[in-house]
Amino acid sequence: MSPQIYAVLEPVHLLLERVNSDFAVRQIAREVGRQLREGTDAERLHHRLTARFAKVMLSEIRDPGRWLLGVALPRWGCGYQDCEAGVLWSTGTDCEVCAEIVQDNAAARRRAQRIELGLCPEHSTRPCPGSRCVNCVLDDAARTPASPPVPVPAQREPEGPPRSSCGDCGARIVAVGRALEDGLCKLCREEAAALAAASAPAAVPRQAGPATAEPQTYSGRDGDGPCGRTPLPNRSVCGVRRIQELAGEVA
Repeated sequence: MSPQIYAVLEPVHLLLERVNSDFAVRQIAREVGRQLREGTDAERLHHRLTARFAKVMLSEIRDPGRWLLGVALPRWGCGYQDCEAGVLWSTGTDCEVCAEIVQDNAAARRRAQRIELGLCPEHSTRPCPGSRCVNCVLDDAARTPASPPVPVPAQREPEGPPRSSCGDCGARIVAVGRALEDGLCKLCREEAAALAAASAPAAVPRQAGPATAEPQTYSGRDGDGPCGRTPLPNRSVCGVRRIQELAGEVA
């Protein structure tokens, strides 16, 4: 046994001295040498032997050679070479692969126990006679993809001039002519014009002639007697009487 291998086995020298078979000692030395050649650090192997020997009582180990070969020396963990019994040797953090394996094994044990008790392996509920678990049916319905919605055809714009909405009543109108200016339909435009005309002050008609001239009023008489004819605008006589006055002025 080389000094390097003997130094690695230092934590279990007490057990190595109790191995009665030289063949078993050579097997132990070959296993340590193999792991060192394949890249296992000597410190890592030394730590492995120390930790595993500390977890057992010396009286519990009946065959030291078999215990060293079958328990102390093998690497425990997943296929990741850096994993050492569920812990990454290089970082000291938990191995995620081993954690998933532990969870899967625990789930498998729970399923087996539920099946033995006649329960649903997924939900631990008792299924109805001749049918599946109610929760399983609900899960299948939730996983079934819903039918895609029926596409709604896009609304086609009417052909012709562009359309818009009346700014007052909201009716659809053709955006041409006056509608482009005020954005109103014909009825709303006429109503707005009527309201504007009613609210505007009445205009006073302007009269021709001097500003100081006052309008004349009709006297209601024809000479010395009453006159029943319609008077002229802004005159004190009727049309017949005015002709007579003009004729007298010419004569």
